[in-house]
Amino acid sequence: MLKKVAVPFVGLLIVLGVWELSSQLMHSLLFILPAPSDIFATLWESSDRLFFHAFVTFKEMAGGFLLALAVAFPLAWAMIRFKTSRLLLQPFFVTIQCLPMFTLAPIMVIWFGWSYTAIVIPTALMIFFPLTLNIYQGLRSTPQELLDFFRSNQATSFQTLLKLRLPFATPHIFAGFRISAAIAGIGAVAGEWAGAEHGLGILMLESRRNADLEICFAALFCLTTMSLLLYSIVLGCERWCTPPRKWKVRWAWGRITSKRRRFAFACFLISTLLTGLVSCQNKSHHSTRLLLDWLPNPNHVPLYAGIDKGYFAEEGIFLKLQKMHDSGSGISYLTSRQADLLLNHMPSIFKACERGAELKIVGLLVKQPLSGLIYTKTPEIRTSADLTGKILGYCLGGTDTTFLDYLLRDIAPAKKCNVNIDLVTALGTKSVDFIFGGFWNIEPAQLRSLGIETGYFEFKEFDVPNYYEMIILANDHTTQSEPEFINRFQRALQKSIDFCKTHPSEAFQAYLQQNPDKRRKTIAWELEAWEITCPLLADNQAVDFEDLESFHHWLLAEGFVSKPFDLQSLISQ
Repeated sequence: MLKKVAVPFVGLLIVLGVWELSSQLMHSLLFILPAPSDIFATLWESSDRLFFHAFVTFKEMAGGFLLALAVAFPLAWAMIRFKTSRLLLQPFFVTIQCLPMFTLAPIMVIWFGWSYTAIVIPTALMIFFPLTLNIYQGLRSTPQELLDFFRSNQATSFQTLLKLRLPFATPHIFAGFRISAAIAGIGAVAGEWAGAEHGLGILMLESRRNADLEICFAALFCLTTMSLLLYSIVLGCERWCTPPRKWKVRWAWGRITSKRRRFAFACFLISTLLTGLVSCQNKSHHSTRLLLDWLPNPNHVPLYAGIDKGYFAEEGIFLKLQKMHDSGSGISYLTSRQADLLLNHMPSIFKACERGAELKIVGLLVKQPLSGLIYTKTPEIRTSADLTGKILGYCLGGTDTTFLDYLLRDIAPAKKCNVNIDLVTALGTKSVDFIFGGFWNIEPAQLRSLGIETGYFEFKEFDVPNYYEMIILANDHTTQSEPEFINRFQRALQKSIDFCKTHPSEAFQAYLQQNPDKRRKTIAWELEAWEITCPLLADNQAVDFEDLESFHHWLLAEGFVSKPFDLQSLISQ
């Protein structure tokens, strides 16, 4: 017995030892596989935040299971009773299972907003098919002779279901529960990545973006442990409810275990229901929801500082900041009225207006481009032309690469790779030599903290005219687009910016207080990035129409937009 336990334990120690040694000797693994000792240390140091996010994810898993069960059981019973429904529903179930939840989750946000519902539905859809199929197979596993016996004694359909079909279906139903417990976390993470503020999925995404893989692996460990724990609980309930012999042979024991089954089902469902209901909190409809262009970073410090100092509240604006995990979907969320305000960039705004979006500029954070080509610093790179023959990694909010192609008109990269949000990791592991999609006031500071010196070429070196990088927008014909609101918002925003410039350290602390998941090494490089960003903030909220016009004419001349639109409509009258 001891030998059976010792062998896997020794094997685990060997794997951890090799992993630890490799991580310590190979610096490049810092970006893809942190040392086990660092992961376990993070689990201890950040246990309070990990527990907080784990509980949020657990509530989403519980709500998803409850919703899936509420739909699965009636449909499974309908397929048993009516053959026609089985022919209609089974192809539908297969179709649902084939849908990729990670792509469906953003649609849930557009339909249901930034809510608990938008996260629970993808979770429920993830577990719906296996749960329904197992319940259906269990209900139809009842021996025909017993069904005939109940029918001959004039038992009702409900009596047959409760006293005959359910006891026989118990093993299959618990099998569905086990599968649900194992995969519910995947569905919850899919939902969180699209429309959540907190949860293990969000923690993993933010830490991945910050190249803080210790907390990412710690969150993954928590998610795996939670799924295993739920699986074990379901397995324990199943064993407790299962008699030592078949109940159809020993009827008395069957009656006892039937009570156990009902008690176990009741306890499990009630606890799941209560856990789900904890998350269904009423949301204030008086707040103004501002959707950030990306995850919280030093570019957003004035917004957090303004909330902390009460500048927006003084103007009667109760601002609520919403994280964005897909920068390419911001305009869609704004135009679908799932956000009141949006922080975005002028090139994206002009393209949206060309497609018919009616937008209004509400405020300005930064009045100059922050994007550029960021490269690993080497002696041979002095001008942008020296990037020829190098490997490019890029991240775009959409599939349109025409602007990038313009920047590369005098550069012939050896290869172009879409690395999505992993710009820092790609450059850190030397998978690419330069990147497009980052900000020269953010990523270089982060890479420097990881021991990588970089340089960058600003857009002005490619003859791109000046444009506004950080613009706050509203839908036209809404309360937020009215001149009275815009004036109040701009007063509050400029107060926040002025406070940041006069008290940069205090403003940065206000930002950290509202983002408690930031760890020490992330705080260190973000502080450096904030020191670069602070002087770049707008001196005033006046929109220079000539800047808009010159950039728009340039976009038309280069073919980035195909038709003009009324620029004056962007500006409040």
